[in-house]
Amino acid sequence: MRATLALVLLAACSSPPAPTAKSPPPPRATAATGTGRVETVTWHSAALGVDKHAVVYLPGGYDTDPARRWPVFYYLNGLTGDETNWTEHGHLAEAADALHLAAIVVMPDGDNNFYVDSALPEDYAACMKDGTGLFIPSQPKTYIASDLVAWTDATYRTKAERGARAIAGLSMGGFGALQLAMRHPDEFAAVASHSGVDSLLYAGPHPYVAGDVKLVDDVSSWGRAVGPMGDWIRGLFGPDIAFWRAHDPASLAQQIAPGALAIYLDCGTEDDFRLNDSAAYLHDILLARKIDHAFYLGPGHHDFQFWAQRVPESLAFLRDHTH
Repeated sequence: MRATLALVLLAACSSPPAPTAKSPPPPRATAATGTGRVETVTWHSAALGVDKHAVVYLPGGYDTDPARRWPVFYYLNGLTGDETNWTEHGHLAEAADALHLAAIVVMPDGDNNFYVDSALPEDYAACMKDGTGLFIPSQPKTYIASDLVAWTDATYRTKAERGARAIAGLSMGGFGALQLAMRHPDEFAAVASHSGVDSLLYAGPHPYVAGDVKLVDDVSSWGRAVGPMGDWIRGLFGPDIAFWRAHDPASLAQQIAPGALAIYLDCGTEDDFRLNDSAAYLHDILLARKIDHAFYLGPGHHDFQFWAQRVPESLAFLRDHTH
């Protein structure tokens, strides 16, 4: 798979809900028995106004224990990816079976909208038909955090509560998972980011140096180095830097209380987009705020060779921080 470019967007400016008080770690769910199964489903999103696809991992025992309810983890794809990436390239089902994971994993088609709602008008069907779907504004935050969660709870035997719900992603999806979890602490108990854009406004240095961080304070020239993509993102988010900060994980982390959200971060030290530097920056913010989290930097690029090795780690982390 092509390396997924983890740039980030924002189009709405609202303060995240007040964080919850610190609570003891949840008890671990009883391990699943047997081998899980994977199914591909079609469902309708009211936010997008179209039918969407998702790949769903159902744990061993789901079919044979009809009285049992299960936690749910949502795994988001990266830019240019789709709902099949986690199972086809990330070997998520095999990792879940090896862990005897007692959780449902939902992998939606995340399009390429960075999992934030857009204020721009759109014709979704027309965009997809004429081939411009790569950079279409949409309502992916509502699509994921509202439509998909509601559909999952209505379709499967889930524990429909915050303490049993987590979200993860890679690259664009890593950013999406972080900002959705941080903006919706009442909905997700844990979050994992594989090579995500952990700081939207990080400008340097490269390599990262603690205490010497430079942040973007004028978004009018943000992303010019990447050409049309940068132009499109600036146009979508607009000139008000407050819009950007409202969805920037590093900015949102300044408002998280210890114990309010369990956070997992990783990135390859040879990341093709130098996202390891912003990951280290977010890590230091969390340390300074005394927010317990898991953090890993190790050999690897921005690709599934790195992510497939880390999937068991994020699954285990989410398992250990939900019930």
